[in-house]
Amino acid sequence: MAESLAHRWGQIIGDCFEAFVRNILADVAQQHSLYLDFKRPRQARGGQGKVTWQDGYGNKHDLDYVLERGGTEGARGVPVAFIESAWRRYTKHSKNKVQEIEAAVMPVALTFSRHQPFLGAVLAGEFTRNALAQLESKGFAVLHVPYESILTAFKELGIDASSEDGVGGTPEGQFRKKISRWEALPQPLAIDRWLAKLHALHGTEIADFKRRLEASVTRRVSSVRLTVLRGYSVECADIESAIAYLIEEEQLYRLREDGTSREAFEVQVRFNTGAKIDATFPKRCEAIAFLRSFAQP
Repeated sequence: MAESLAHRWGQIIGDCFEAFVRNILADVAQQHSLYLDFKRPRQARGGQGKVTWQDGYGNKHDLDYVLERGGTEGARGVPVAFIESAWRRYTKHSKNKVQEIEAAVMPVALTFSRHQPFLGAVLAGEFTRNALAQLESKGFAVLHVPYESILTAFKELGIDASSEDGVGGTPEGQFRKKISRWEALPQPLAIDRWLAKLHALHGTEIADFKRRLEASVTRRVSSVRLTVLRGYSVECADIESAIAYLIEEEQLYRLREDGTSREAFEVQVRFNTGAKIDATFPKRCEAIAFLRSFAQP
């Protein structure tokens, strides 16, 4: 079946919007030495085009964008941010899309909760206030570009991007004219102009979204509290000191007469943002592995 012109025009808007999202995230990734993964073949995924991560129950989730610390083309890193994007023409689709975003991101975010990954959604078009609030209530940072701004950005290029569905809606001939005008423009100059207009319209909102993202990915461990459940605790200045203490203390402990007695380990990792993670481990090696997951590559 031939692709409808209305669908093709929607894809063009969606492609432009994806370029907008990548532009924002690539800038943050470059500034903070992170790997930006998005939908295209990657060696670390066996050449697959989808960005798929697995949750703690073994379920796979297809995602839009993931920022990784220590990631490369050939190896995955630690996920420090999950960002979804969506373009919707009508509000009737907004609630379902928000639910899709939650279903894709939340299980994976929970699996990697020890890294407290940033959760973001960059949305364009018609989304209800309730739909946006639902994401925000789940801890997502939301950047919303209204439908009118999309139209204004295309108007900058001399294109009327508006459309209507149903009886009396936009005829095929009008979609053909929009598509022809877009395809006649020099690329990628046209996309650059389109992006520049959106940045001019929403510079404040974009800056706020990037600020929240950067605050999350630049979060650093400020201290680690270790409590060995034999009656004492130790305050360490950083991850390396905490790991070194556990290794050295284990060697000394093995020499003691009570070396066969049971022990457990409580770990509290505190960050410079005020956030903290508490965890308890029955084995020393598990506590060490947990701490090593926070070490910078």
